[in-house]
Amino acid sequence: MKRVTRYKLILILLVGLFAVTTVQAQNDNLASTGSFYSGIGFGSPVDYFSPFSMGMGLSGVSNFSAFSTNIANPAHWGLANFTQANLSAGLSNIYSADFNSSTRNAFFGIDQFQITFPIIKNRLAISGSITPMTRGDFRKISSGLYNPLPGLANSVRYDFTTNGTGGVNRFESGIGFALTNQILVGYAFSANLLSMNETVVPEFTDIQYRAVNFERKKEGYSFGHRFGLYAFTQNIFGSEDQLSFGATLSLPVEIEAEQKVTAFRAVNDQRILVDYNENSPNRNGTIKLPLEFNTGLTYNLNRFINVGAELLLQQWSDALYSFDTNQQNLYKDRARAGFGIQYHPYRSDQRGGFLSRMKYSTGVTYDTGNLEINGENIETIYFNAGFGLMSVQSASSIDLSIHYGIRGTESLNLVKENIWGFKLSLNLAEMMFIRQRFQ
Repeated sequence: MKRVTRYKLILILLVGLFAVTTVQAQNDNLASTGSFYSGIGFGSPVDYFSPFSMGMGLSGVSNFSAFSTNIANPAHWGLANFTQANLSAGLSNIYSADFNSSTRNAFFGIDQFQITFPIIKNRLAISGSITPMTRGDFRKISSGLYNPLPGLANSVRYDFTTNGTGGVNRFESGIGFALTNQILVGYAFSANLLSMNETVVPEFTDIQYRAVNFERKKEGYSFGHRFGLYAFTQNIFGSEDQLSFGATLSLPVEIEAEQKVTAFRAVNDQRILVDYNENSPNRNGTIKLPLEFNTGLTYNLNRFINVGAELLLQQWSDALYSFDTNQQNLYKDRARAGFGIQYHPYRSDQRGGFLSRMKYSTGVTYDTGNLEINGENIETIYFNAGFGLMSVQSASSIDLSIHYGIRGTESLNLVKENIWGFKLSLNLAEMMFIRQRFQ
């Protein structure tokens, strides 16, 4: 078997990172690519999951693994023993329904890419990653009546179909350092890029009104900071148990953004792109990602079983979306709590079959959501399960998780979503590039 170089690996992963595919299953009145609620503001928040913990439905802020790099907590990077890379992708299938219509749709995309390099093994390492922070992939229809002249009996009906994509993506690099053998800290610096595109297709019942398709684009960038802490202690109640604590703090990110509204118009028999809000005071606005605190505890009963609990808090009541203050007022503080358990049969001293090379995970999470609409919190509950296949010849692994969730409600003219999907994570380690001396 020919040796694969590290540079070829990076190239393959980067190519895969940008090969994002959107799957559209059906076009109805609610959504066509993602959650209906992602069309509010600058997209729904996207949670990041470390490969080792995603089957539990947890980010992994307190759950360390030597088999995969950890994106949830920069402090974990200080324990890196060899170069690791991770590429994760996911598919979500969403059934959305309100009081008079329904739709089924699906979205497939890259969730994250990360690579970690140790400088001093088990003491100091650097890491770089790309991951979405918010995502707005939706299709929605706004309908109404317009009376051009007061007193007329016949009003003109209009339908505005909006297709939106994009969000805020984080390009992050940082460092993890072991202060002692049991206490580690980390810091990460990020560039946060906003890119949102909306295509609006208007239709009128009166043929005298000429519909012109137009696009709204919002772009901007800013920088962010994230801090991590990880600590653990051993032999609490027995010779094999361990209790770990992890926490991260992400500071708010404020992006000064520019919005362009453009459409093609026929001028002197030529098709010209016209900028409609070139001199508008609404061309520039502010988008602010909230303060985030994530913490968790992991208890290893022994080398085969561990349980974990996490709490994520985001101060969305302080978030900004100055392009539409009505949508901004829908934001509220968000809390996400989860609990999970893992079983690791591959850690047995006895050689077993294929199933003994896997790890098994399950967990449940509850999310209060970051939106309050008509006095109703848009809550989500997720049930998670997963397994990981461990390599017998290297420290590489593959993780697969499956989730099912319920979001929102059909009452109060809102939308209820039933969500199922999976995440697949490929975790490659430096040891896989070393030629085996004995076959």
